[in-house]
Amino acid sequence: QCSYIPPCARDDQENSENVTYKQKYWKEKVGSQPFTCYFNQHLRPDDVMLKRTHDEAVLLHCFLWPLVTLLVGVLIVLLTICAKSLAVKAEALKKRKHA
Repeated sequence: QCSYIPPCARDDQENSENVTYKQKYWKEKVGSQPFTCYFNQHLRPDDVMLKRTHDEAVLLHCFLWPLVTLLVGVLIVLLTICAKSLAVKAEALKKRKHA
């Protein structure tokens, strides 16, 4: 079975209202209907959550942007090396023409 503990506020009255609201919501909307919840059966089987905090889009962004940054950095380094190499070759050609 899953349960939900709302975050605590500094005000006791606000905490009480939050708990009352959640109790009313779960009794009226959910009742005895089964619902999906997520848990890690290997590490912490007693801890469950109603909604996933991270989905596939978050994982994509966590890996995509660092990878793009790395590739742009490598591309800048390669272009710098190519430009230096071309400059050296151009200088060598210029010396041969004048000699």
